[in-house]
Amino acid sequence: MDKTIKYVLEVARCGGIAKAARNLFITPSALSKYIIQKEDELGVKLFARDGNKFTLTYPGERYVEMLREAEDLQEKMNREMARLADLYSGRLRIGIQMSFAELMIRGVLPALQDEYPNIRIFMEEAGNNELMKMLKKNQLDVILSLSEDKDESLRYDKLLESPIVVAAAKDSPLCGKAENKPGFTYPWISDDAIIAENIIFDRGERSFRKYADYLLSHGKTPLHSDITITNARTALLCVEQDLGIIIIPEIIVTALHFKNRLDLYSFGAYERFSALFAISDSKSVLVNEAQTFGKIARETIINQKVDKS
Repeated sequence: MDKTIKYVLEVARCGGIAKAARNLFITPSALSKYIIQKEDELGVKLFARDGNKFTLTYPGERYVEMLREAEDLQEKMNREMARLADLYSGRLRIGIQMSFAELMIRGVLPALQDEYPNIRIFMEEAGNNELMKMLKKNQLDVILSLSEDKDESLRYDKLLESPIVVAAAKDSPLCGKAENKPGFTYPWISDDAIIAENIIFDRGERSFRKYADYLLSHGKTPLHSDITITNARTALLCVEQDLGIIIIPEIIVTALHFKNRLDLYSFGAYERFSALFAISDSKSVLVNEAQTFGKIARETIINQKVDKS
């Protein structure tokens, strides 16, 4: 607060210059000078003088009233900022889908800790739906997640787009049914070829569910499977053992080190993609840290710090 304002408030509280000067640890003459300067600045008399007695004029009463309101507001702001500092300072809560745990631990977290050496990082591992719920409840500050739909109340920083592929065992029968097609990243296989295979159902992967719905809506033979899982690593292990195929974003295959252990195929009338986002609340006090997290995650993937073996 401007010291002259502080002086005005003290004179008003004490009702005179002498006592106010003692409380402020300045001389009465210096305090009187500051009061006159403020009155000249405002163009009104704040105090009526009667010897050593100073009484507020009507303009003075209104001025002091507004100053006290400003003091109260400043104090409230300070308390609120202190509360937020206690709640958030030095802590970043990150949520990740289970498939990206190694990417986080080996690549992103060390770089993030170098960027913010004084921040404690908390990590929550869960499925995408659960992570989104936690973010909206302010239980997380940012999440790393594949997403095809957007919530307008949240901020989405796109890290990359990953083609959705069919993953199959090396040298499976699909190899002989595949063909090269323009506009597709991998050798392309038909819907009929997919349906002829045993398909591993992944309850947690939305990409699979959406494409399964597409196949069924086109009147194809009902999909069949002997295996239902909720963990992408387990699903890919099953694929590696030629127990079935799975529809999955390529980035998950890469993050879990199956890129060179399986054959990947494109499918459908056009190539489909799933986007990887750093998702946060744009109103969060940690919006800058959340954005930095997304930038580091993107650079980690682009620089291939994840072993693609």
